[in-house]
Amino acid sequence: MAKYNKYYYPKEHSGICVVKRKGESVEDLIKRFRKKYSKSGIVKEFRDRMYFEKPSDRRRRKIRQSIRLIEREKEQVQKMKKHFQKLRARKARKKKKKRQKERKEQND
Repeated sequence: MAKYNKYYYPKEHSGICVVKRKGESVEDLIKRFRKKYSKSGIVKEFRDRMYFEKPSDRRRRKIRQSIRLIEREKEQVQKMKKHFQKLRARKARKKKKKRQKERKEQND
């Protein structure tokens, strides 16, 4: 006999719907609903459609948004590079200390 996922609820896969699970509190149920609702993007779409936006303005906004995203990614890459440089320097210092300690023991 095939095993089924005990956490699979077919009713939940049709739109934004949550079904109370065994032993789940109401607060957790509401939390799951809010998470699903925010991930669906309905609020964002509603806000975007509240006012008419010219297609040229929409393109400009999306281009600016993509430029910001690219710049943010570049900054994150720079931070990671600095972090790894620090790690390499720390590793080199440890190696140096270890070598000095070994030389000291050999001389004694």
